[in-house]
Amino acid sequence: MAEQYFAHSDPRVRPDLTVGLPGTIDSTTITAGSDGKKVILQGTPVGASADWLSADQSKGTTKLSEFTGADGQVFAGVIATDTNVTAGDADVTIWFDNVYLRQKLLDNTVVAALQAVAGKTPGIKLINR
Repeated sequence: MAEQYFAHSDPRVRPDLTVGLPGTIDSTTITAGSDGKKVILQGTPVGASADWLSADQSKGTTKLSEFTGADGQVFAGVIATDTNVTAGDADVTIWFDNVYLRQKLLDNTVVAALQAVAGKTPGIKLINR
């Protein structure tokens, strides 16, 4: 069971319309907080150097990291739940299409990260309601 680090409820406006699939978070790309834990928060945009949906996973898992919109980075989606990767890589659900997120139910750092890559995150929409 995933440990919850931020007291929130489901931030999606229409959970029944959201499309998501399993993905793997690369723990080496996540910076530890002051408590020593490496946690990636719900709603954090993630990406990889290749399109994770079309990459052949039988040749090796496409690991995801925080999406910054840098050259060579392909947007994958957003993390569905707070995830602790202190002990290593973690499999999580990635929401990637029809994702309408209420920003008031997300951590401020996540909202800022999403706003910083606005226009590069197809399928994801922040709602200020």
